[in-house]
Amino acid sequence: MTKPIDDMNMIAGTPATAGKDGFRLRFGMRTALMGGFGGLVFAAVATVLVLGMWSARENTVSLTRKLADSVLNDVQAAIAQRLGPAEQAVEHLGARIENGQIKLADSADLSQALASALAGMPQVGALLYLDGNGAGVQTIRVKDGVEIEVVSFAGIPEIQNQIDLAKTWSKSQSGVHWGRVMRAPDVPLSILTVRRPVRMDGAFIGVLVASVSVAQLSTMMAEISLAVEGEVFILYDNAFVLAHRRMADGNYDASPEHPLPLVKDFGDPVLMAYLNPEEGHDYGRRMSRDMGIQIIGTRDGEAFPMISRRLEWFGDVPWEIGVYFQDADVSAEFQRVMWASMAGVVALLLSLLLAWALAKHIAQPLRGLDQAAQRIRDLSLVGLSPLPPSRIREMNDAGQAFNAMVTSLRWFETYVPRSLVHRLMRQGEDAVERSMQREVSVMFTDIVGFTAASETLSVEDTAAMLNDHFAMVGACIEAEGGTIDKFIGDAVMAFWGAPEEQPDHAVRACRAALAIRDVVMAANEGLVAAHKAPLALRIGVHTGPVIVGNIGAPQRMNYTIVGDSVNISQRLEELGRALPDPVSDVTINISRASYQAAGIQNGEDLGPQKIRGRREALTVYRL
Repeated sequence: MTKPIDDMNMIAGTPATAGKDGFRLRFGMRTALMGGFGGLVFAAVATVLVLGMWSARENTVSLTRKLADSVLNDVQAAIAQRLGPAEQAVEHLGARIENGQIKLADSADLSQALASALAGMPQVGALLYLDGNGAGVQTIRVKDGVEIEVVSFAGIPEIQNQIDLAKTWSKSQSGVHWGRVMRAPDVPLSILTVRRPVRMDGAFIGVLVASVSVAQLSTMMAEISLAVEGEVFILYDNAFVLAHRRMADGNYDASPEHPLPLVKDFGDPVLMAYLNPEEGHDYGRRMSRDMGIQIIGTRDGEAFPMISRRLEWFGDVPWEIGVYFQDADVSAEFQRVMWASMAGVVALLLSLLLAWALAKHIAQPLRGLDQAAQRIRDLSLVGLSPLPPSRIREMNDAGQAFNAMVTSLRWFETYVPRSLVHRLMRQGEDAVERSMQREVSVMFTDIVGFTAASETLSVEDTAAMLNDHFAMVGACIEAEGGTIDKFIGDAVMAFWGAPEEQPDHAVRACRAALAIRDVVMAANEGLVAAHKAPLALRIGVHTGPVIVGNIGAPQRMNYTIVGDSVNISQRLEELGRALPDPVSDVTINISRASYQAAGIQNGEDLGPQKIRGRREALTVYRL
């Protein structure tokens, strides 16, 4: 053969009953729900209280937000006014160089152009042009004007890295680009730089750079007037302080490796609590930064209203501008809110406790009903315990009805194959509404000499032998996805290919036949050892078209198959009488249709055989 083959009774409406469970008060679910209304009222009051406090909080901070919005608008405009000219300058100078209006070969021409541009931009600290090797002209703003010098930064990793980045930028994009904050060696300033790659004939030849010192941004912050006492700041990369009043004089810890101070090292407790809310005092729900205002609580319990915005204008690293205010009334206001909240929480907890107790009392039987229903859904009735009585009348009635249903299903399960029901459930109602023709593989098995053997056994022994035999055969059939259609005396009829589609139904049927042979032969060894007669079995398998579906009377329906293919399978089993297997107690005869559909290569060809009920001979194979 091929490799796949080888290898409950209660009186409704009574207030109480007595029985083996003792006296139990029964009351309706409506009464249970009415008992929970008190808890719902408390919950509703608490909800209204919380919503009222939230509304008061929003009204309290709305004026602060309007003020902060105005300040941030001013900050945003000041940033654009200070940094915008730097962008315009490098763009303009770069275009002039590329157009040939500024001669790179003439250092005096380049120096004059850079100095003139820098002189008209007090916001910019330096302008320079560097070629790909880091050599070029630099103009720096000094107290008396502009200082020009020829520079070479070859060998300085920080500068060369910036040039390499400009080269990469020039290949993928055009225009100006703001780089990360940097601090060159031996320069006591952290700067922002905007670069513009310069190309000639599509090739990178150098880069124009304008720089603005971080101290200048901080000076700008110090010049902004606030209606109330507060602080304006700019955060960089959500971790560093880019601008702050304290940084206006340039005195802050910085180095080429860390050109900006970290918030955690800066010493501003408000910014620290802003980025790390878990380390500060919680004043209630914190609003999203994207939405705006929030109350920042510092570690010592002070409260600060804050509003912030994200800016993504200057390079790949986002900025966050913000303003926070000192408000002595905030702590007292939120303290009152806290006490009111605690009172509301107590009321809410009491209502939740009541609701929990009622819900538990109602949900416990429902949970048991649900778990039992899931087992019923899977027809898993073994070990399913009856549902216990409930004090709620409706739940008690439902449980008793459920227990009666389980009893009925246990009888139902005795007479209807569980595997067939599972397959029909997976197929859905539409699959069995009407009968249809389908190609299947049919198997018949029959015990040889059962009538004679049963005459020597008691009724109990006969039934036990049949039950053991059917259990073995049925297990082999179901292991291959087959459906047991019926037991006929000592015979079994099964089929593959319905109700589910099984393209390999012939292979499954043949594997099941060989598995039956193995279990019967193994059982015979035990019978012989016990000095009992071994069991002989005939099996017939045929593949062909049948009518499959619900067939029968309205009072008694069977999901079964009918057709000539069923008869042929039975005749093949009967043929085992005339052609028994000489080397096995189990004779397996299959038709050519099954032989070919299963792809069998090494079955024994018994040739054309005349079978009962057919005019033409049928080619038969023995497995």
